[in-house]
Amino acid sequence: MDNSIIWIFFAGACIFWLYSASGKMKAQQKQQIEYEENRVKYRNFTSEIFDGTPDDELTQAVMFHIMTKEDKLYEGEEIKGSLKDILTHGELLVYTICQVEASMKGNQGSIHTFFIQEPYCIYRSYAKEAFEAVGCHDVVELMEAAEKLAVMIENDEDTEIDDDSDYGKYNFADFTDELKSMLKSSDIVLKTGKYIRENKNDFIDMEVKTDE
Repeated sequence: MDNSIIWIFFAGACIFWLYSASGKMKAQQKQQIEYEENRVKYRNFTSEIFDGTPDDELTQAVMFHIMTKEDKLYEGEEIKGSLKDILTHGELLVYTICQVEASMKGNQGSIHTFFIQEPYCIYRSYAKEAFEAVGCHDVVELMEAAEKLAVMIENDEDTEIDDDSDYGKYNFADFTDELKSMLKSSDIVLKTGKYIRENKNDFIDMEVKTDE
């Protein structure tokens, strides 16, 4: 093949790569800008901001507000204790759901991680209540079975097959796949948003809360 043709192909490939890289960088920059804007927007989660936030964005808004509380723990402000200690009960339940989801992220993600590894396992005792609160009762049953397996492993017990349970033969890979499927099909974002909406006073900023 003529060298000039090879160089044309090479130049074309470089242009394509640069164009693709530029597009990815712009997308990342846009995401970063949106992230910073939301951190500022939800720093003070006022009643007005709450009312103007759609249900499908409420969980994200609450998480940004929780991040503000977490920041204050490390900024020397007059907040003592751990993050768990300073969350309202509603925030604690929503945060627990997000921790369950976070524990399953990535190629190595597993619901087993939620039960045994910090910071996820700090919220282990709230998981069933959290999913009950948002109406995901089938998830509660799965979490109970998964926790039972986790306890057996922790105590180095022989795992017994429970023929009466739908999850009797499940390992943690099975639990993880099933839970991901359940959360996706149950519209967990909208259900959590509905719970937040119905418990508004547990989520808006206490310092700027208005009587309603």
